[in-house]
Amino acid sequence: MTPEPDISVIIPVYNRDDVIRYTLESVQRASAGFAVETIVVDDGSAPPAAEAIARLGFVPTRLIRQANQGLLYARLAGLARATGRYTLFLDSDDLVGPDKFRAQLAAMETAQADVSYSDQARCVLSGDYDRLSIAADAPLRATAEAADFYLNIQPAPHNPVFRTSYLRDLTARAFFPPSPLFNPVAEIWFYHNAAPRPGRVVHVPGAHTIVGSHPGARLTNHWERLAVASLAVIEAFARAVPVGPETATARRIAGEVAFRAWRRLPRGFSPEFAERELAIWRLLAPGNSPALGGGLFQKFSRMIGPERAGRLFRRFQNGSYASCQTLPEEDVARLLAQLPRADVSDPNVARASSPCRG
Repeated sequence: MTPEPDISVIIPVYNRDDVIRYTLESVQRASAGFAVETIVVDDGSAPPAAEAIARLGFVPTRLIRQANQGLLYARLAGLARATGRYTLFLDSDDLVGPDKFRAQLAAMETAQADVSYSDQARCVLSGDYDRLSIAADAPLRATAEAADFYLNIQPAPHNPVFRTSYLRDLTARAFFPPSPLFNPVAEIWFYHNAAPRPGRVVHVPGAHTIVGSHPGARLTNHWERLAVASLAVIEAFARAVPVGPETATARRIAGEVAFRAWRRLPRGFSPEFAERELAIWRLLAPGNSPALGGGLFQKFSRMIGPERAGRLFRRFQNGSYASCQTLPEEDVARLLAQLPRADVSDPNVARASSPCRG
C-alpha cells in the first residue's frame, strides 16, 4: 500500500513556459525529507504544458490536462485528485521558501490546525535561481481567528497550507458554488466560504511564501478585473451566508472590509461599483466601528457618520482613477454587466482593493 503523501502541491498552469521553472525548482528544494505529491493542472495551455515541463526534466506525480476553464476550476480539479494529508495551491509564477513545508507542517501538527500561514517575500523571476534577490515584506499579523484570517489578512493564494480533509469539507459544503466570475480571485472564493466556519489557524513566522514578479501577463496587472471579481464573490457571500450567531463575526468583518475597500477606491472610478460595494457594508455591518478607519477618521465619523466621513476622506485623500487606470472604462462596464444584478439599496454587494490611494 502506497503511504499517504505529506502534502499535495497543486500547480495550475496556463501558458507559463517562461517562469514555471522557478516554481518547480522551489518545490524540489522544499521537498527534501517529505513525501510531496505534485499535481500540475494544465488549464488549456498551447502548446501543452507537458512539453515545457518535460524539457525542464521535472516529473510531476500527476499531470492533468483540461480545456481552459480558469484558475478556480483548475485548483478544484487538482484538489479532486489530491491524496496528501495537507494541500498547498501554488501558482506557476510564485515560489515556496526552502523551509516552508518543514515549518508549516510542523506547526500544524503541534497545534492540530486546519490551516497555517507564514510571512511573505517577493522577488523578480530572472536569471539563475541561486541568484534571485528575495526581499521580505513586513511580517503578517498573527491571528487564530478564522474569519479575521480569511477576510482581513487574506494572504497570497500560495501562502496557506490546508489540512486536506478540512479543505475538502468546506468546498463540499460551500455556501455558494464556484463560478467563472470568480476566476481572477480564485483564492477568495475559498476564503469567503471558509470564513463563517470553525477553523483552527496558526501563524508561522518567517517569509516562507515568495511572490514572483515578471514582465509576462498576470492577473494582478489589471486591478479592475480583480475588483470586479471580488465584487462578485462578496455579493454571493452576502446572498448565501445565513444570519445567525455562528456567522455573525464573518458577516461583520466582511462588511467592515467592504467599507475600507470602498474608501480606497480612486476618485472617478465606476459609481456603480462604488455604490454596490458600499451597500454591502450597509447590509452586513452598518454603524460606526474602530475597524472602519484610524483616529482622525473616527473623530469625523462620530460627528457626521461613517458614510459622510468616508466620502469626505475619499475626496481629499484618494488619487484619481486616471492616475492608476489599467483598463478602458467600457471594459470595466462590460465586466460589471456580467454580474448578477444587485439593488444597491438592498443586500447584495461588493469588496475590492485599489492601488490608487493618494
